[in-house]
Amino acid sequence: MKGRLPEVPGPNGVGLFILQNVYAAWPTLPDVRIKRLRIVQVLPKSTPHINSPPVGLANASPGKQVLGTVPVEPDGSAYFWAPAGIPLSFQALDELGQAVQIMRSVTYLQPGEVSSCIGCHEPRHLAPPSGAMPLALRRPPSEIQPGPPGSRPFSYPLLVQPILDRHCVGCHNDTRAEGGVNLVGRSQGQYSVSYLALAPRVKISAWDGRADFRTTNSEPYTQPDFFGARGSPLMKLLLSGHGGVELSAEEIEALATWMDSNALFYGTFDPQDQARQQRGEQIAGPAWE
Repeated sequence: MKGRLPEVPGPNGVGLFILQNVYAAWPTLPDVRIKRLRIVQVLPKSTPHINSPPVGLANASPGKQVLGTVPVEPDGSAYFWAPAGIPLSFQALDELGQAVQIMRSVTYLQPGEVSSCIGCHEPRHLAPPSGAMPLALRRPPSEIQPGPPGSRPFSYPLLVQPILDRHCVGCHNDTRAEGGVNLVGRSQGQYSVSYLALAPRVKISAWDGRADFRTTNSEPYTQPDFFGARGSPLMKLLLSGHGGVELSAEEIEALATWMDSNALFYGTFDPQDQARQQRGEQIAGPAWE
């Protein structure tokens, strides 16, 4: 067929994304090195009514699971395989795995498609600037590297609670809740004791009547460092060495992954799977297709 694009070689059901320069951003990113992109799958709503069942405290939040991360070159470029046929969102990460900027919308690939963007939230009418070939295109495309355990699909009991059990419950428990904060993993209502203590301390996007609703939702893009780990006092407290706790790089990234994904508790809308996740069980999650 005349004008038809050739098939892209590679595994079945994938396509390619090209990011020319993540620093070509609107609004302008802070002066921080972007090391990776986090690839997030936005899950389909499988029940008919809003917030029934909820997936976390963020009202009307969609379900998510983290497919993993890909590297960003020093010039801001990225080139990577991604699964086709599912809605994807990207997060630009700093060296600690915290999202500097979070994509407000989703994108999508057909099998064999090559899709590209100039930067991060750049106006869509812009043409790519001329210049040297991006560094990422001088090598083979990256494959997505899996995210932290408990992030696919999202599961607060598997992603966050093990870190709290190792470092925090000694001072924040049923008998010794310093600062009035109890971080045990026992179920409480639809969530857990620790989740209900920590999630309100994370800057989330929610569709509700809170005072900053219009500020946080009236613009068609996300302000850098506004939501998630970099915008939350909780992460600043943890990075300060609170209580003499020294978190590993993997633990910091796991906590950032949770905060950057709207502080969800569940990674499914299925009530039976939610009950399994609340008990700390791993569920399969949806198929890519």
